[in-house]
Amino acid sequence: MRRRFVRGKGLVLLLFAVIFSFGILGQVDTRMHIGGGDWDLDSVIYINVDDYIYDNFVSHDNFGQPSTSVETLAALDGVTQPVERTPEPTQEERVTPSLPELTASLELNSGAPSWAESPLQVATPPVPAPPKVQEKKEEVKETREQKTEEKPTIFVHKVNSGETLWDIANAYGTTVDSILSANELSNPNMLAVGQELSILSVQGVLHRVASGESLWEISERYQVSIEEITKANNITDPSRLQPNTKLVIPGATQLKPRDVLLVNGQLQKAFDWPVRGRISSTFGPRWGRMHNGLDIAVNTGTAVRAAADGKITFAGWNGGYGILVIVDHGNGVETRYAHNSRLNVKVGQSVTRGQVIAYSGNTGNSTGPHVHFEIRYRNNPVNPQTYLK
Repeated sequence: MRRRFVRGKGLVLLLFAVIFSFGILGQVDTRMHIGGGDWDLDSVIYINVDDYIYDNFVSHDNFGQPSTSVETLAALDGVTQPVERTPEPTQEERVTPSLPELTASLELNSGAPSWAESPLQVATPPVPAPPKVQEKKEEVKETREQKTEEKPTIFVHKVNSGETLWDIANAYGTTVDSILSANELSNPNMLAVGQELSILSVQGVLHRVASGESLWEISERYQVSIEEITKANNITDPSRLQPNTKLVIPGATQLKPRDVLLVNGQLQKAFDWPVRGRISSTFGPRWGRMHNGLDIAVNTGTAVRAAADGKITFAGWNGGYGILVIVDHGNGVETRYAHNSRLNVKVGQSVTRGQVIAYSGNTGNSTGPHVHFEIRYRNNPVNPQTYLK
């Protein structure tokens, strides 16, 4: 009797579930516009039939208590043996797709570009520069790099008929002074047709190395660092400069060559005047004996300057010379300055061309204030006027 009651109750519940399912399906049909009706679709609650049956019947036993037994599931399906049921996905799993699925969906449906890092991220593709602009930038960069590495160039220009230094300087983008300095031109208005001129590609002067001249000396004279000069001229060994080599002195505005006093054993016209004044007595025989120097009449206290670079070998009183200064210029060349009133140097001191070494006077065998100036080569006096510039 009890078995029939339970079986009958189960049939009633099953019948009720079937009838209720048709009602739900009617609502589903309405949602899908299969059946008619004037329902407010916004107020309709959409229900999944399988979920509803499972949640209200399968997951509860016949007495309305929650049940997860396999036997309950088997009883509703009419199966006498235990049945394994694959767990249904949770609501979150049904609503939210996995990242690989979403990526594939976006790539297929929305044409997500390959440069996007994530399908959920709105990315901006890199915008390449127009080809012409990019090429121009590369060209400018390459030109600048070439200019950085470029070394000064010496152009040789042959003067044409009717050309002036201004025309040549304008053509090469340089200055007249630069051309004058590079070519040791004393008169810019005297150019000969066919004359060759050295033109520098940079601002500077062209210096010809004198015999015995060092790079340090050149650097000091032009106030340009040794590093700049060696770089501009590709000098690998600064200690070995060959005479007559032309060096570009970058940045220099005035040529300052070393006045070579002696070339091949011959004195050169390369000495500066110690003072400027009237010549009161020349070199040669005088009063029955040899006058070994040149007398220049000046007032007492006039600054006496070195005629060339050298080293002081004597500074003091010397008989008929009075207060005397002797400068050794090397290679057997020396100059003497006599009858001074006082000294401005001492023995062993190095001096440069034009430096004040004493002050004129009337000491020793002198008939009036003046400077007695001598040039000697290998201790033999020579006529100063032949070698004064």
